[in-house]
Amino acid sequence: MRSSESTGPTRPNRPEIVAVLVMLLAAVSIGFTRPRLAVRFHDLDAAADVYALPSPEQSVVLSLGWRSALADLIFSDVLVSYGIHIQEKRRFEFAANYLETVIELDPKFRAPYRYGDTLLTLGSIKPRQQDYLVARKILERGMQEFPFDAELWTQAGQFMAYLAPSSFDDEALKKEWKLEGARRMARACELIGNNESVPFHCISAAAILSKAGEREATIRFLERVLTVVDDEEVRGIALSFLQKTVSESERDRVQWRSERFSDAWRTDLSYVTKDALLVAGPAFDVARCAGRGEEPASQCFATWRAWGTQSGRR
Repeated sequence: MRSSESTGPTRPNRPEIVAVLVMLLAAVSIGFTRPRLAVRFHDLDAAADVYALPSPEQSVVLSLGWRSALADLIFSDVLVSYGIHIQEKRRFEFAANYLETVIELDPKFRAPYRYGDTLLTLGSIKPRQQDYLVARKILERGMQEFPFDAELWTQAGQFMAYLAPSSFDDEALKKEWKLEGARRMARACELIGNNESVPFHCISAAAILSKAGEREATIRFLERVLTVVDDEEVRGIALSFLQKTVSESERDRVQWRSERFSDAWRTDLSYVTKDALLVAGPAFDVARCAGRGEEPASQCFATWRAWGTQSGRR
């Protein structure tokens, strides 16, 4: 008996055809849209910085005592990231956060103070005023941690007196930053240090102080320059500027006190630097100044200013 069933090929039903068409359409759509999506994803990924560290205080705990090592690691990554952001012409959004963490981990790590203003304000994107404020805060912290570092004081002074104010629109703010910058350069000139270029910034600081109406501060500052600087060229420039600022008699008094200080330095503590002697103060006889001498104390001066007036010549 013959079977009534057909042995020919089975024709696909309608749902199967629809499914195949949908798959083909999806494949074509993906082929067209994938390149565009990839570009958009790359742009989004490149434009969005993500800060992956915990708070500075938590980072100290998580360092497990390896604070300096972790600070070095993070700062190295900051330098690399800074270069990448420069190349891609993007703002380094979290630079301040990273620097804050590095400083919290190792406050005596000098590099963040030395390069912080560059990392925050020199890039392919125009810095914001907030960036200058944070850079100044980092420099101020650096001067607290390294109070005798002439290079840091000079850098802070130049940043505050010249670099940052040029980006400000507020004239009062410009004046305040320039004046504070001049004061920090003045401090750098007192410290001198090993940076041979430092003394030449002294005259710039004096000019800013003088222009701001800080006449007494200018005179005191130039007197300190004459006191601690041995470079004859710098001393000549300082004397010339002083001559334009004060009377001849006042200039002579300043020069006289400077020479007397040099004599005292050679006599008492020539093995220390002059700026160290300025901090130590003038030498005196402890017993006599305590009232145990046969004669009343005539040279018991606690400050160099008082010491400089002992002969009546001011």
